[in-house]
Amino acid sequence: MIVNGKSTDSEHLTDAILLGDGVFETLRSYNGRIYGLERHMERLQSGLLEIGFRGFEKSKAVEAIAEILEKEPQENGALRISIYSDGVSVITHKPYKPNREAISCLTFSQEVEQKLYKSASYSDRMRLRRIAQARGFDDVIVLDRKGLISELSTSNLILLLDGNWMTPSLEGGGLPGVTRAFLIENFGVQQAPLSMADIKGASAAGAVSSLREVQEIKSIDGKDFKSSNQLRELQESFSSWVLGNLLS
Repeated sequence: MIVNGKSTDSEHLTDAILLGDGVFETLRSYNGRIYGLERHMERLQSGLLEIGFRGFEKSKAVEAIAEILEKEPQENGALRISIYSDGVSVITHKPYKPNREAISCLTFSQEVEQKLYKSASYSDRMRLRRIAQARGFDDVIVLDRKGLISELSTSNLILLLDGNWMTPSLEGGGLPGVTRAFLIENFGVQQAPLSMADIKGASAAGAVSSLREVQEIKSIDGKDFKSSNQLRELQESFSSWVLGNLLS
C-alpha cells in the first residue's frame, strides 16, 4: 500500500475500514479522565446493532480505552472509538485544542437520513462544511426538505428563544447527541421542531457536542447575534458540570 508516496503496511486496512462501514464515537478527555463514557458506549452499541454487528464487547472496549489513555496521555484529548462491521476496532487518542472563538454558519437544505448513531463515513457532512468554508463561513446548519432544522455538520444546535434555550427535536433528522441530552436533562434546554423562522427570532445560538461543549455561534446566514450573557453563563455552568462528572 502507498500512502503519501510511501510504502506502508496494509494488514489492518480491511474492506470495512476502506468503505467506512462502521460506527464511531468521539469523547473528550481531560488529563486522562473522560466525559460521558456510558452514554457514548450505549449509542455505540445501538449503532453496531443497527448495522448488523452483534459481537461488541463493552468490557474489552473499556479496557482498551484505559490502556490508550495511559499509554498516550493528553492534557486535553479527543478519544475516538471506531468499530467496523467485520469486528475490527480502532481507538485513537489525539491532542485536542478547544476552539474558543465564536463561529459563523451557513444554512443548507437537503434530504436528511435519520440516524441514531455516528456512521464511520461522514463524507457528506464534511462536503457541506467545505462548501460553507469556501463561502467564508465556519460551519453549516442542515435543514431537511420540510424546512426543519437538523444540526450542524458534526454537532447539535441550541437557540435562545424568548429567554429559553431550545434545540431542534429529532424529527428534523439530527443525531441524539450526548451533550445535547445532558443539556436537556440538567440545564433546562427544551426540544421542539425548529425552522428558519426560529433562527431569525433567536437572540443567541450555540453549537454543542462532546468535543466543543458549548461553542458560541456569532452569525447564521449573515444574521449577527449580540454578545449573550446567558450563553456565557451556560458555557461556564456546563463546563463546571462536565469537570465534576468525569470518569477516571
